[in-house]
Amino acid sequence: MTSFELITDQDLSAFAATVARNGWKASDFELQEETFDQATAEVEARKGQVGVRCLLTQAVTIYPLGDGSDWVATFAADLEHRKFGQPAGL
Repeated sequence: MTSFELITDQDLSAFAATVARNGWKASDFELQEETFDQATAEVEARKGQVGVRCLLTQAVTIYPLGDGSDWVATFAADLEHRKFGQPAGL
């Protein structure tokens, strides 16, 4: 199982629920987290970004991570607006 620094287990659960609610499978997506180096970042908060790639359509979107960001909610809106295409079988 992949280990993340900024993505929490709660985020992953919300992500999986969002995917299922929209007719997709979690295995249809790949998450890649990138954390920003605090030594060179201009802010002290832990921040980064998560890339979400749909393995079926190859659509990719990057979402900010860290204090105040809600990447799962933004991802949910993108799924509902078919930014990643349609799930198999629809």
